[in-house]
Amino acid sequence: MGGGEDMTYKISAYQLFTITFIFQLGTTIIFGFGGLAGRDAWIGDLTSLGLGLCVIWIYTALMRMNPGLSLVEWFPAQLGRWIGTPIAFLYPLMFLYLTGRIIADIRDMVSTTILPGTPPLVFAGLFAIIIAYCVYGGIEIIARLGELIFPVVVVMFITETVLLFGSGVLHFEYIQPVLEKGWEPVWKVVYPNGITQPFGETIALAMFWPDVKNREKVTKITFLATLLAGLMITCFDLLAILVYSDLFSRFLYPLYTLLSMISIGKFIENLQMFGVMYFFMTALIKNVINLLVALRGIQQLTKMKDYRVLVIPAAAIALFLGLTMSRNIAEHIYFQHYKILVPYFWVPMFLVLPAILLIVTWIRQTLRK
Repeated sequence: MGGGEDMTYKISAYQLFTITFIFQLGTTIIFGFGGLAGRDAWIGDLTSLGLGLCVIWIYTALMRMNPGLSLVEWFPAQLGRWIGTPIAFLYPLMFLYLTGRIIADIRDMVSTTILPGTPPLVFAGLFAIIIAYCVYGGIEIIARLGELIFPVVVVMFITETVLLFGSGVLHFEYIQPVLEKGWEPVWKVVYPNGITQPFGETIALAMFWPDVKNREKVTKITFLATLLAGLMITCFDLLAILVYSDLFSRFLYPLYTLLSMISIGKFIENLQMFGVMYFFMTALIKNVINLLVALRGIQQLTKMKDYRVLVIPAAAIALFLGLTMSRNIAEHIYFQHYKILVPYFWVPMFLVLPAILLIVTWIRQTLRK
């Protein structure tokens, strides 16, 4: 399935769990998730999680119906070469674009928080170089990074929660009244953004499912990782609500802002750097996966021997996109993301096309019987 040594490496069930969990946290934990619903964001989070699990079921059902095949191989196998291959090519292109988007996320966050005077090319370029190096190492590097970063993320989350409780800034009355404005704001969180990010994006990992040692565990592991990631995202939003009430929806980086509230004995405070660390670690894993999915997808569709010849050009394209795709953070998130990317690209590619493919596959397999 891969190039060079990448073909022989098999992912363990635990490694799949860690990279799925971290991939789904991705950039979501720093930007927040359900801000449009105000203090009912946690309801939007849980509803999105429930529907997101249904989307994950579609992906894993396609995996079981196409044993041994990756994401970009499903479409030609079921729709034929002339229809399936052009559709399959959309996915590597999408994930190459998403690599650029996360580089833009890094560009904007670092330039507006910890290094406002530094040229964006410096840290965006460094991030792109690290991504390229990891992608060159293949799926083994990603799997080992997942094992390394997963416990760090969990310990940081527990520590942050304990410190917020110790700082006396949590107000449980802020969660009420529940559904004060009805379900409409909640549904705006859930569809289309809540279902597609991060749950719909998980289709990227279908490129690696054939490389899992115990393939029969993929469905169970993916569901478990999705459940835990969704619950952690919900907890982050709940903590933000308990500190800021519905004002948290006004913050660009709720987690970063939340960490500024930690103060214990004027000794443990100013912990915003942990928010940047969170973001960097989860964004790194997610972006390495995005770029590797793009390159392995191109490799499989074009029958290339090794995707590694594409690493430097692809990383350069992603860096160029990350530096030029938007003029400011408002255009990057609110216009490009919510108004264009999600409804016109993510909904068709993460929801509509997989659902159609599932129906076609089921019909073909039923007729064969």
